Amino acid sequence: MTGEIDAAGDAITGGMIARAVEPGHGESEHEGHGACLNCGATLTGAYCAQCGQATHVHRSFSAIGHDLAHGVLHFEGKIFRTLPELALRPGKLTRRYIHGERAKFVSPFALFLFSAFLMYAIFSLTSGHGASAGKMVQMDDGAIAELRAEEAKADAQIAKIEARLKAPGLTPAQRATLNEDLGEAREERKGISLAANMTESLRGEGMNGGVAATVGEVVSAAAKDPELAYYKLKANAYKFSWALILFSMPFVWLLFPFSRRFKIYDHAIYVTYSIAFMSLLFSLSMLLSALHVTAGLVTTALLLYAAWHMYRQMKDAYSLSRLGALWRLPLLYMFACLALVLFFTMLVMMG
Repeated sequence: MTGEIDAAGDAITGGMIARAVEPGHGESEHEGHGACLNCGATLTGAYCAQCGQATHVHRSFSAIGHDLAHGVLHFEGKIFRTLPELALRPGKLTRRYIHGERAKFVSPFALFLFSAFLMYAIFSLTSGHGASAGKMVQMDDGAIAELRAEEAKADAQIAKIEARLKAPGLTPAQRATLNEDLGEAREERKGISLAANMTESLRGEGMNGGVAATVGEVVSAAAKDPELAYYKLKANAYKFSWALILFSMPFVWLLFPFSRRFKIYDHAIYVTYSIAFMSLLFSLSMLLSALHVTAGLVTTALLLYAAWHMYRQMKDAYSLSRLGALWRLPLLYMFACLALVLFFTMLVMMG
């Protein structure tokens, strides 16, 4: 009997070892009991009460497709619940998220990153500038050489006018005309020099010995080489889009100064959802334009819808009366424009 028991025990032990080394069908043996494979907590059901991991762990080849499908469908499920709320009831969505109803919705920051990426991708595809980025970079050296040649021509023109001013026998009217021409030539020379220096700065070669460009210099350079400036601005706008949230939050706070009802976190959620929606709306506008849909009517409808969305989100998110939302709406629009100006000024200053 003892030998039979020992044999049975060895068989059970051997089977456990075999299953541990090569589990049947690649599945975990933890089915609501034992310890969690992730955090070690005691299991009491289908999911760990400590970390939330499922007790049934897939380790088969088909689990790869299962995990992929689950991740995509899980994300899409949240998207399908979030986007209708964001489009039609943005204020209620904002308030529900702030008050803790979050598991069923895409977080505002994840939605913001998704919308920024989508807008950048559509903008690159529909604007026709994405494929020319490399070409524009290759053109930098030629552009700099051309601008330096223009500088030389401008210097020659200035020297010519100065020589004529030194000629004897000039009447006061002739001298005044030449002085005016000289001033215009010097201004043109200055603009060409700024454009050349800015182009070199964008190429990483520095500007005026490494001194940072001022906003006026950048604007002058953009006027001389708009395609390159456009490409640089677009690339930086995507990379630093998060800064728009930081610029917008203080302005929203000014709409409720010293109010104890709302915290800075509330304003951050409000701003992030709002910017994410406007980015998605702009992406839709670009797609419609690329499809040659009637531009005037569509643009008017989208602008009216954007204004309604701003009003509705503010009214419901902050539980305002109609009058309270309406008098804040022009201020909100002005603050949004100021935040955009600050954002693009930052991009310009960064080169």
